[in-house]
Amino acid sequence: MSKVIEVTDQNFEEEVLGSDVPTEVDFWATWCGPCMMVSPVYDMLSEEYENFKFCKLDVDENPQTATKYQIMSIPMQMFFAGGEKVDEILGAVPEETIRAKVDEIIQRYPTDERGRLKVILSAWVEHNKQDSEKFRRWNEKAEGVKNDPAYNSILQAAKEMEEINKRLAQLLVEF
Repeated sequence: MSKVIEVTDQNFEEEVLGSDVPTEVDFWATWCGPCMMVSPVYDMLSEEYENFKFCKLDVDENPQTATKYQIMSIPMQMFFAGGEKVDEILGAVPEETIRAKVDEIIQRYPTDERGRLKVILSAWVEHNKQDSEKFRRWNEKAEGVKNDPAYNSILQAAKEMEEINKRLAQLLVEF
């Protein structure tokens, strides 16, 4: 018994964009031979994965959504997480390719609270690290502001943020 959910123009937002778990949408049509080849793979995977949703959308019966996502060729599998399209696979590809993509999406967009927190904080640490580097390069070239008391306060706060970011990165390793 497949757990693949048939989505339509009417319920796409609720079932896919509003999903609490990463979601795959198989854009297909009844006349599409390659679509029929990959459909059993999604049926099988839908039975195996607990924290991943598999859906299918008939492009002939649901032109609004197919147009919105610019579906020009099928089968097209699009992957969504947090209400956003995050990846895609075009064409009838082997099970191993699909499974690898699903595993990658699950890794990038975990559904457990601890995993989500780790992804959010990791992105935050990386972003702050890049900003600290930009600030450091700017500071090396800055002329005429080093005697400004406001600048010195900003410089001190930036140094404190860099130390906090390093501590957060260390805690993430232990987490």
